[in-house]
Amino acid sequence: MTDIEQRLRRDLKEVTERVAPGSIRPLREPVVRRRTRAVRWLAPVAAVVAVIGVVAGASLVSRSHGGQSADVPSNSVPEPAGPMPRYYVTAYQSFVGAAAAHVVTYAAVHDSATGKLLARITVPTLTDAQGGTEGPSITAAGDDRTFVITEQSDQPRLVKFYLLRVAANGRSAGLSALPLTVPAYLSAQDVALSPDGTRLAMDVQHCNKSTCPYTGIRVVTIATGTVSTWVTRANGAPFNVSWAGNEHVAFEWQSGVSNPLAGQQTGYRLLNLAGPGRNLMASRAIGSPQPEPSQYVPAALVTPDGNLVITSTVQNISHFFGLQHTVVSQIVELSANTGQLVRILHTVTQSGVSSGASGVGVADQSCNVLSLGPAGVNVLVACPGFGRLDGHRFTALPGFPSPSSSGISGQQAAAW
Repeated sequence: MTDIEQRLRRDLKEVTERVAPGSIRPLREPVVRRRTRAVRWLAPVAAVVAVIGVVAGASLVSRSHGGQSADVPSNSVPEPAGPMPRYYVTAYQSFVGAAAAHVVTYAAVHDSATGKLLARITVPTLTDAQGGTEGPSITAAGDDRTFVITEQSDQPRLVKFYLLRVAANGRSAGLSALPLTVPAYLSAQDVALSPDGTRLAMDVQHCNKSTCPYTGIRVVTIATGTVSTWVTRANGAPFNVSWAGNEHVAFEWQSGVSNPLAGQQTGYRLLNLAGPGRNLMASRAIGSPQPEPSQYVPAALVTPDGNLVITSTVQNISHFFGLQHTVVSQIVELSANTGQLVRILHTVTQSGVSSGASGVGVADQSCNVLSLGPAGVNVLVACPGFGRLDGHRFTALPGFPSPSSSGISGQQAAAW
């Protein structure tokens, strides 16, 4: 579907909403497969006791609509229609025991419409040699009931996968370990489950201080453990993998700082798994977010048709000789073909942000897309608060414990 067709679809929906109820026979919307994405949270337990300070003066630039916050898109394009997933699942960790003696990992199932907690189970916690943990990540299939939770350790380097199946009513869930492994010489940063629930895609790297002699995308068939890889010897590495349908994997390519190759600078690319060869850089470049002032590259999600990229942007406005900042964060839609802005979905303004370690640098990285619902309409985001976007309407949702309740700051592992 082209950008023009996308706009026509939205315009037609706006017209139909003006028709009196009952005057025409309603049409059933076709079921659209969806893919998901979870942004990986990284925080060694030894460091998370110091809670990140709350940014002073945070305020949402939005308009109230029926008790929900809503941002009006800059081009006034009407909303597309699409079914919202029934459930979302968060994976998080909390301190438990006397004096917060150890960390427990949980997976919690929530009703997407209300945010109500339906079920919660304990997930084995993977700790490293020093007793630290990197925290879980989570990704989902398109059936709204199949999830994969990933836990990792650097010392020793180890990756474990757990299959989570949610009951039809969402009120219970079963967890089982998957017999899948990643070679210890490879670092796997992000993991994504295909919409049909059959394969896991992950970005893998083998890097030293200046170059990455081996890097690529690794796709594993869950039922058999069969591995397919797309690799390159270009100086750089892929990150932030996600699926766009069942045959395309999107990823962020970051060139190495030393002697970057022409045409391989930082940016998002779309890999056709059904295409010929196994060359990672044969993938095509698509519309990409710009690196933030702190050089942080935000996550991006690609709609199943490959036409739109949903991502975030941050603008810093300095005040008082650079000592204070106003940080304007946005969730946006870009054209995958041209990289041009299609819509602004959500805007958040944080005022009075300091230049310190817990100030503007943290704010730059506090706006992320987490998981994409059907037709690219419903998106789980953390910007900076956790919630869902239905088009440009934002609804805050529960899912992560606060530091004051023995939770750990900065967690964003959520999927639907």
